[in-house]
Amino acid sequence: MGEGETGGPWRERLRSFVERLDQALGSVEGVILFGSWAKGEAGEWSDLDVLVVSDAFAEFPVPDRIGLLLEHAEPPIQPLGYTFEELVRMVRRANPIALSALIEGTFLRASDRLLHLAEKARTTYEKRGRVWFPKASF
Repeated sequence: MGEGETGGPWRERLRSFVERLDQALGSVEGVILFGSWAKGEAGEWSDLDVLVVSDAFAEFPVPDRIGLLLEHAEPPIQPLGYTFEELVRMVRRANPIALSALIEGTFLRASDRLLHLAEKARTTYEKRGRVWFPKASF
């Protein structure tokens, strides 16, 4: 699966995934492609790591949330789902998944408050190797 395929069937799978989530959840405020695909480092066996932000997830226990996401995702999509407030807490704790998605990811959909959170993460943290550090500590 080369870089040229990003615009082909994988983009269509992501679009269909987001449409199915809109129907299932009613409100998806953010979808971020992150990881190797977003960084242009995807290989033949790379998954499409996707972070989905929806306050509708608050109604679901974590196992049900994971099941719902996987039910609507086609391989190689590997989705994670959080509410906006969960994502805010993750950023405050320098969670590497949240920071990688918000800072290095490609936004497929984003509300204004999600874009604001991403900007705050970019101005607060920087990456050294594989670890995120607060900029103020340097």
